[in-house]
Amino acid sequence: MIETGDHLRQAREAMGWSPEDLARALRFSDKHGGSRILELEAGKRQLTGPVTVAVEALLRGFLPDGFSPPKP
Repeated sequence: MIETGDHLRQAREAMGWSPEDLARALRFSDKHGGSRILELEAGKRQLTGPVTVAVEALLRGFLPDGFSPPKP
């Protein structure tokens, strides 16, 4: 379960994604999405329930329509 910014960072890194990749998957703003992810990971912004649920779904293999994960 994702409960902290550190959990979020670990999940993102486990998927092999950059902050920008995760921001795209979550449909955050193109301009500031990556920085928002870093702020969540650093605890500067509070994690919301929908973000944690979405990231847990991504960890289990869900991919949103129109999103292609980065190639390793």
